[in-house]
Amino acid sequence: MSTNTLADTEIVRDGELTKELPPDNLNEKPHKHESVFEGVEDSPIEEVRAAVPPTDNPELPTNTFRAWFLGIFFTVILSFTNQFFWFRDNPLTIKILVAQLISFFFGKFMAKILPAVTIPIPFTSKGINLNPGPFNVKEHVLITVMANTAATSFDAIDIIVIQKLYYNVDWGYLGGLLLVLSSQTIGYGFAGLLQRFLVRPATMVWPENLVNASLFHTMHRQRDAESRVSSRGRSRGNYFLLVFMVSFIYYWFPGYIAPILTSISWLCWVKKDSIVVSQLGSGLSGLGYGAFTLDWSTMGAWMPSPLAVPWYIIANLFAGFLFFIWILVPAVYYTDAFEAKKFPMYNTRQYDIYGSKFNLSRVIENNVLNSTAYEEYSPIRITAFFAICYGQGLAALGAIIAHTALYHGQDIYKRLRSAKQADDDIHAKLMDRYPEIPGFWYLIIFVIALILSIVTITAYPSDMPWWTLFIALILAGAWMIPTGILTAITAQAPSISMITEWVFGVIRPGHPIGNIMFKTYGYITVKQALLFSKDMKLGHYMKIPPRDMFNFQIVGTVIGCLVSLSTTHYLLNNIDNICTDEAYPWTCPNAGLFGASSVVWGVVGPNRFFEPGTLYNPIAWFFLAGFLLPLPVWLAYKRWPNSWLKYVNVSAMMLGAGPYPPAPTNVLPTWTVIGFIFNFYIKRRHNRWWVKYNYITSAALDAGVAVCAVVMFFALQNNDVHFPAWWGNDKASIDQCPLAKVNSTGINVYG
Repeated sequence: MSTNTLADTEIVRDGELTKELPPDNLNEKPHKHESVFEGVEDSPIEEVRAAVPPTDNPELPTNTFRAWFLGIFFTVILSFTNQFFWFRDNPLTIKILVAQLISFFFGKFMAKILPAVTIPIPFTSKGINLNPGPFNVKEHVLITVMANTAATSFDAIDIIVIQKLYYNVDWGYLGGLLLVLSSQTIGYGFAGLLQRFLVRPATMVWPENLVNASLFHTMHRQRDAESRVSSRGRSRGNYFLLVFMVSFIYYWFPGYIAPILTSISWLCWVKKDSIVVSQLGSGLSGLGYGAFTLDWSTMGAWMPSPLAVPWYIIANLFAGFLFFIWILVPAVYYTDAFEAKKFPMYNTRQYDIYGSKFNLSRVIENNVLNSTAYEEYSPIRITAFFAICYGQGLAALGAIIAHTALYHGQDIYKRLRSAKQADDDIHAKLMDRYPEIPGFWYLIIFVIALILSIVTITAYPSDMPWWTLFIALILAGAWMIPTGILTAITAQAPSISMITEWVFGVIRPGHPIGNIMFKTYGYITVKQALLFSKDMKLGHYMKIPPRDMFNFQIVGTVIGCLVSLSTTHYLLNNIDNICTDEAYPWTCPNAGLFGASSVVWGVVGPNRFFEPGTLYNPIAWFFLAGFLLPLPVWLAYKRWPNSWLKYVNVSAMMLGAGPYPPAPTNVLPTWTVIGFIFNFYIKRRHNRWWVKYNYITSAALDAGVAVCAVVMFFALQNNDVHFPAWWGNDKASIDQCPLAKVNSTGINVYG
């Protein structure tokens, strides 16, 4: 591969690629690591080469009035809308792709109508130009990144809801604001300090960003030469519009006309009156043997796009799903381990030893466990599926530690000494032209967030001793790099929620409110830090000045916290019986899992749940098994480095059951088949087509579904306008596994 100077790579002018490429055969496979930009250094990762050109134009304005105005506008809109509808029985989530699409047209419109005048900034000698020229891709990225900081409901909001619903605790608006703001910003402080490990290295791909990057470049280009492959065939822009329209039209069927397409559980069609067939065959309430979905939104709700994840990672994830969900869960259930046959096979609810719903009110007083009442009543029981999911989570955490040490330990050690390495790719080199963010900026954010956190847990009834905050943050810091590396490679984010719940359960058993607070500053801190790191990598790919990224992310986070909390506070105080069936459609379907965890880990605690001699003690050993398993695989890989073993990722395997709960089991098999078609078959047989269209296909499918969902919700569903009843939208016909929710004797113990 030929490499030129950085100056040679600057082939973008005014946001438009000017180098024309000659037509060639779309089916011709390029040489490994060869850039299609002739004579220009490119990324060593083929997926990155297909989505991100090795170019930059540092003259493009970024910190503009348009970027700030539209960034704040879309942050407010997405934060309010997604939080407002998060509590509904049929939640609506407006994805960031919608903001990415619409903001493009808003930006173009503002570039046409705004005058090119400079407005002075008070108390400074500088000003801001209302219209510095054509709306460019870097402004567009900053708008999208700011909106993305508030595009989904904050987990800390769910903590506030659980406190009120399960334990009748209400901190008021100020207490909630301190909790949300401190937990969000402390994660950002961590993310900034870890950029050298999770953002700069070329191997930290963050696959989902490739879809966004590909769409950005497509929207801001006009000539097909910009596709980096052939000028033959349909342009990327025209192709995007075609797939977008097909996706938009098709989603009316699974989303409105024929919901049966969300789960095709054909085994249940054969024998509907069989409990075993329903339990195994249901794709919504069972293990999903042979079940599949024809609804792209169902996959998008729980998994990254299968077109964005490398095939070898998809294969590893499916292997884990196969072992945990399709082999281990039925083995445990039908051998009646964990007294499993008393309960349904697949849910996350809690039961007593009599097979009935666990009565929480019988065992807690003043939101603290009454040990005597618990012993007199019943030890807690969970389903076989839920038990195996806990074991899978522990195995994944053990495997992540070992895999990171074995496969990435040397690189981590080098980057501890210096962020810049000799093997940095072209994108890191291009980013070196921009001033880095001083480390003390992140340190200031971290210290401010730490102070707010201490104030939060001491000024309000958190039931969490102040000193345990530092234990939570130490846990978060220790897990940040291992979980970040795995997420950046696989697009699957492992959760350390179980570790945080376990640790506080040992420190202070029987205190559920303290447990969920400790979880907030442990697990949620890591989750938010990884979300920030993902956006930083998108800025890295798109060559956004780091200091602009910092400002837009921080402001977007603060605005998102204020809007989301205000929306939540209004709903909780103005809708009677919210989060109950009486308040339909405000039933809060997403609060259940956090609530279940607070009972298992907070009320009962890990000592009672896992102590030797108890029913669920074997689950604790999954952690050790997960920790040990990568070692023989790594030793075999070292012995045969060019064999298939280089594609085995044990930590990814352990995440194969990751979306469960609460995802339906028909998702991952369908996701795997689509990933095989695009990222194995098409990539190998029609590589030129794959390079040109793969990520645009993913973006168009996502965008079509997202825009259709918004139109459908506000125009029809929100106004109770339903499609005429027929067998394709009858609730009884969807999934067609009527006995999936009963226990082995046919009793629905929850009613």
